[in-house]
Amino acid sequence: MKELTQHLNWEVQIEELALPGNRKTNRFALTRSDNGECLSIRSDRYYPVFNKDLEDIRERIVSRNGFRFKGYQEFQNGKRILAFYENPSENLQICGQKVKDYLIIGNSHDTSSKLFVGTSNYMMRCENQFSEKIRAFERRHDQPFDIHKLQLEEILANYESGRRALYRRMERLQMVRSTDEVIKELVLQLMGSMERTDRLEDPLLMLRYDEKTLLLLECIHHEIGDLGPNLWAVFNGVTRYTSNHLKGKPGFGIVNGRGEQLNRGAMKFLNKL
Repeated sequence: MKELTQHLNWEVQIEELALPGNRKTNRFALTRSDNGECLSIRSDRYYPVFNKDLEDIRERIVSRNGFRFKGYQEFQNGKRILAFYENPSENLQICGQKVKDYLIIGNSHDTSSKLFVGTSNYMMRCENQFSEKIRAFERRHDQPFDIHKLQLEEILANYESGRRALYRRMERLQMVRSTDEVIKELVLQLMGSMERTDRLEDPLLMLRYDEKTLLLLECIHHEIGDLGPNLWAVFNGVTRYTSNHLKGKPGFGIVNGRGEQLNRGAMKFLNKL
């Protein structure tokens, strides 16, 4: 897991593009102030949210609402930045399991995301993690950012509403019994590496073809042993895999990359049942 940093020690710079023959363009480059690396090329209709704006948001959240700032995390050399704030509420639980929850403020410098709010929870029992964007609050980069127009109460209200809705969806999963067929279909959909379901019938054959898929199945059955034969256990099996076994550096809270895709896919699939 990548470590969090307490400060953003660089800023986004806007630089004009030099074209042959001194031709003019309506595009500019966003670069890092510390090493000059180009983050993206944007048109003059794009207005960046600067790193200093994220620092200003941090000061307002920490000073007024009791959230504990955990740190920033950068992805792709700063093209995407996430800020994590620990929810101060005590005894947060999902399906009887104690969790920590984090408010996420996210931004990108390459249009991969808007300025957004998210929630991330951390299962104390097994260190499983799951994160989700809260679609009710997103801001496009189509006008200059003004910290004074940012409604902090709106951010926190949307975070709390989104967190409670996510917990309800998770708790519903505990009420639905899992079956071998559901597990097979989910694993096949998530891994997308096997064409025949009969490979799931023979563990030795499956190990020969796909060790990652076998590991995911082992995680699911481990959680079913702890939590019972229900969809909540199946989902925890997926987050156990993405939190503890997926190779690479998924980041704090599993909010980026392959782990995020698998977790989101599992939640979508299971909530349809």
